[in-house]
Amino acid sequence: MIHKKSEKGQAIILIVFAIIGLVGMTGLTVDGGRVYSDRRQAQSAADTAAYAAGLAKIRDTNIVTAGQQRAADNGYTNDGTRSVVIVENPPLSGDYTCAAIPDTCNDYIQVTITSNIPLTFSRLLGRAQLTNTVHAVARATPGAIDTFFDGAALVSLKTTGNATFNVNGNFTLDVNDSGVFVNSSSNCAFNANGNGSTSVDTAYSVVGTACKNGNVTMNGPVQSASQVPYPPSIDIPLPSITCSGNGSVTGNTVNPGNFPSGLSLNGNGNYTFSPGNYCINNGSVSINGNINVAANDVNFRIDNGTFSINGNSKVVCDNMLIHVVSGSGISFNGNGSNNCSNVTFIAEDGTVSWNGNVANTFTAPTSGSYKGLVLYMPLSNNETLVINGNSGNHITGSMIAPAATVTINGNSGTTGLHTQIIGYTININGNSNTIINFDAEEQYQTSQPPTVELTQ
Repeated sequence: MIHKKSEKGQAIILIVFAIIGLVGMTGLTVDGGRVYSDRRQAQSAADTAAYAAGLAKIRDTNIVTAGQQRAADNGYTNDGTRSVVIVENPPLSGDYTCAAIPDTCNDYIQVTITSNIPLTFSRLLGRAQLTNTVHAVARATPGAIDTFFDGAALVSLKTTGNATFNVNGNFTLDVNDSGVFVNSSSNCAFNANGNGSTSVDTAYSVVGTACKNGNVTMNGPVQSASQVPYPPSIDIPLPSITCSGNGSVTGNTVNPGNFPSGLSLNGNGNYTFSPGNYCINNGSVSINGNINVAANDVNFRIDNGTFSINGNSKVVCDNMLIHVVSGSGISFNGNGSNNCSNVTFIAEDGTVSWNGNVANTFTAPTSGSYKGLVLYMPLSNNETLVINGNSGNHITGSMIAPAATVTINGNSGTTGLHTQIIGYTININGNSNTIINFDAEEQYQTSQPPTVELTQ
């Protein structure tokens, strides 16, 4: 048998190459697994560090110390060799810098962890370590006192259906220093028909879409909004009004106490309600004819009845609370004028309406439990809130009726509204001229708890 000299030693060479390949594959598998595992661990550590830094911001403690300590608890000690942990507020790179979002960038904390992973088998191939870099961003929003729904002046809360915010006829709707929020996800959730114009200073924020028909002008941007759950988190505490003894009418003076079968003032003259609590146990408060009423520092609780003003009567009041527990609601009718400061109307039941040629000037309290609240219809009341006729209304404070249909009808001269109106649906009809001058400081505000959330 003859062997060719040139073929000697080839098997050894092939075996060497095979061993190198096997070592390389083993190195990639073992070291790659270590790198992947470290990346997952580093990302988890960055997430928890960002959250801890956010909590520190809410609590007004050191953000950097809190973030780096939490990273160290998870194995990333910021020793400069094995790992580097950087905590930034606001972020200096990425989507949350002050250049990207100048108004809210200080709410964001970014944690960056850079970790060096020593390699084993890959050293044979000349690579001693690999580096992972991960990021996490948390948003920390401190607790605040704020209006509902980000300060939209007009809010319709129904989640589906066309025209849940509906404007018809020869209308003018002008919202200054605020905008409109429409919660319906349907087509034409915001719907404007006829000959008129709408204008907002911020935006029409609509979950669904906005439509217009006829000769309608819409000034202001239409922007997509995120839907809020219904029913909303609106839980304003109801008053507790109690009375002792029986009330009475002595001449032209009305005295506080219990009125078992209602209270009615008729005819002409001037009446004064003495300070105190008035409990209408089974009936209504009705003021009729040509009566002038003065009512200061008074509270009304009405069971199974209505609070109404009719004819040419008018009420002047300061520091008045009307609470209809059950019955037909609250109404102002006829041709009178009413002027009340520090007043709140609460209707657990029944409709609320301003009708006829009534000119109402109502200003919400400037302090106390109902500061900024001029009208409240709780979720249990799905009746209507209506402003009708030629009313010249000047209203300061929030009108919150999350289950009610809110309607402004006819030739309403509602040009003096300094209010936030929240309803299930909102309709503006006829020849209405509705101007809202929104000021958050004049509205009912609620406590917003601090929040910390991961955003990246």
